[in-house]
Amino acid sequence: MGEIVLTMQVSLDGIVSDEHKWMTLSEEIFENYLEYYKTIDTIIVGRNTYASLADYWQQAENSSKNSLERAIAKKMNDVPKVVISHSDVELSWRNSELWLVHDHQSLAEKLEVRKKESGRISVESGVRTWQSFIEHNLYDELWLLVHPVIAAAGERLFALAGQQHPLQLTDAKTYSNGVVGLLYKK
Repeated sequence: MGEIVLTMQVSLDGIVSDEHKWMTLSEEIFENYLEYYKTIDTIIVGRNTYASLADYWQQAENSSKNSLERAIAKKMNDVPKVVISHSDVELSWRNSELWLVHDHQSLAEKLEVRKKESGRISVESGVRTWQSFIEHNLYDELWLLVHPVIAAAGERLFALAGQQHPLQLTDAKTYSNGVVGLLYKK
């Protein structure tokens, strides 16, 4: 059976929105992302961030000046993607499909079917999608890239957790730019 991994960039104070203001990527992080995407069978994104991610990664595959980013883009573009939405979405990213969900129960049912068909499922974005997966306990792992910055304002990752979620740290890596990668399992 597959696993659902929530992966995100997060500030030291738990902010996951407006990451372009505080996120610092590096070659090491790109290398880890490329290795990560080699293990992914499905990518899940929320409706609100789908269009911007689709535009960015489709262009990055051919136009990025960074060879690692181009390789990541190619892998992401080739992997099947699921867009979660309450309403119709125009799909422009290759290998994308739409899941119309009306509540967390219908989402959980679709996820269980996909987990039986897939290996690892990566939940890429956005803030509300991550918060919903955490709130309704619809994940198996968290891969947090914690940036050494206090963002001070923005949307907090665990704002809707509602209860304790016991986790086990299974891997940790400190990057040369001060970012710490933390992999937790439930």
